[in-house]
Parts: sequence; C-alpha cells; structure tokens
Amino acid sequence: MLYNKEFFPFSAKSDGYVPGVDECYRIWNEFSMMEHIERHSIQVATVAVEIATGVRSKGIEIDIEVVRACGLLHDIAKTYTIKNGGLHSQLGASWMLDRTKNHAIAQAILHHVYWPGPLDIKKYPLPLIIIYSDKRVNHDSIVRLDDRRQYILERYGKTYNRMQAILYSFKQARDLEKIFSNLLEVDLDAYTFNSRGMV
Repeated sequence: MLYNKEFFPFSAKSDGYVPGVDECYRIWNEFSMMEHIERHSIQVATVAVEIATGVRSKGIEIDIEVVRACGLLHDIAKTYTIKNGGLHSQLGASWMLDRTKNHAIAQAILHHVYWPGPLDIKKYPLPLIIIYSDKRVNHDSIVRLDDRRQYILERYGKTYNRMQAILYSFKQARDLEKIFSNLLEVDLDAYTFNSRGMV
C-alpha cells in the first residue's frame, strides 16, 4: 500500500503514567470488563511482552512495562461497545489518554486493529507489537494468524466492506509476522509463546 508521508503517524512518546499490572486490573473493574475479555487481554500481554523482550535484545528501544500495560488495556472499551455500540479502539484510547496522560499507551490502543503507516519496527515498535499480539490471540488461546482470521471473518465479516477490512488487517498482521520473524530469527507462525523465551 502507498502512504502519503504528510499523513504518517508520529511516534508517540511514553510521557505520562504507566499503570502496573495491579492498576490495570483495577481499571478493568472500574470499566466492568467482561471476564472473557480480561482473559484475552492477559494472553495478548503475554505475547506482546515476549516479542518486546526479543525486539529489545536486538537493540530497539522499547519499555516492557508500557508494552504490558498496552496488552492489558487494549480492549478496555470492548465491554462498553458490545453493549452500546461504537469503536472500542477509539473510545479506549480516549479513556486511557484521559486516565494516564500517556500518548504512547493511547496510540497503541487506538491502532491495535490497524496501523495507518509504514511497518517500521524501529520507529513504531509499541503499536506494531500490540497489533500483532492481538491478532495471535483468539478469546484466551494463542493461535496462528490463519485461525484467528477465520474466526474473525465468520463472526464479523457480514458485509463485503467488513470482510475486506478484516482481510486487509490480517494481511498487515502477516507482513508484521514476517518482519518480526526475520528480526528475532524465529518462525513466529509456528511459535507457541510457551513462556520459555525465544532463545
């Protein structure tokens, strides 16, 4: 896809508060997050932290605690939008920017479905790690991208436009998987994220 450089997203700085794990759990309770979304978020954070640890070992600057918070909070507005409608990524980013004043966290939540710029891991590691990690978790199971894509298509691909958006989003995730796999020297398509690390 071609991008207009005038509209490239900026690389947001982690310039506010970074909630720890216990604080993220309190935020879940405050926003009445459904239990299955909590379990999904824990798995996304697990995948994201492992990838971020590998990315950092390759010399790319990334804050692991920010990654963990983004994984735990990326779907903070999902319960609300299931009940009331709206875009959970936009609403969640707004809520967490107001709460933490942290632009990097808000950016990762806002763009965890789709990234509107180039897939530059050195420049945008946080949102790209969160996008990929979310695509690897179906409910509370870590799965291959193809499995997650099939589920999302069956559940949400009810119109041609929605189906095309889903397919494009997963093409982006597949491109990210190749980039991360090359960087980390690991076949992420076959990798199970079993908490033993990539080394």
